[in-house]
Amino acid sequence: MPYFKSNARPAPEPVIWDELKAHSEGLGGGMLDVTELDATKNDGYLIKGCPAYLDFSTKVAHVIKAATVVTGGTTSAPRVEKNHLYKVGDFVYVSGDAVTINAINTDNTAYDVLTLSAACTGATAGAILVQALAAGATPAAKYAANVILGNKVKIVAGVTVDCIYKVDQWVEKARILHPISAATISALNPNIILK
Repeated sequence: MPYFKSNARPAPEPVIWDELKAHSEGLGGGMLDVTELDATKNDGYLIKGCPAYLDFSTKVAHVIKAATVVTGGTTSAPRVEKNHLYKVGDFVYVSGDAVTINAINTDNTAYDVLTLSAACTGATAGAILVQALAAGATPAAKYAANVILGNKVKIVAGVTVDCIYKVDQWVEKARILHPISAATISALNPNIILK
């Protein structure tokens, strides 16, 4: 007998681009690297349009993590919107040294608080926390986006994701529910133009 959940409606799938104008990477997409993700975030799903880096040689897709800072926190304990994918141990930066996420408080329904190993220069309201390759001075982003996910996908080991590498129309950034940094917008251009 099927199981039905009463009084619950699934979240609508966002219409981000015309499917006929999207070009997906052939040969079956990419295998999602779930080792870097927390399957409890966002109800265990990545939403369509999430930026990613697809390693074309290994066919492994790595999600581009980011978080939007909101008002009320400090640079060593910034408040961020709930739709981030960070977990404890990740490295983040805005405009200065990269620091480590030591703890994440999810108690508030409106935002999360990231406890950082040190103050993060530029982590003020409206800024985007970018994932770094390592902690320290002159940080580099861990991955540079070259695709966006073509569908909603559950964060489980062994899942294959549809990777869109080109869209023949500009894409409205506000329709993508994951936070996106200026560096990611630049990395996707000109194949995927986000406005």
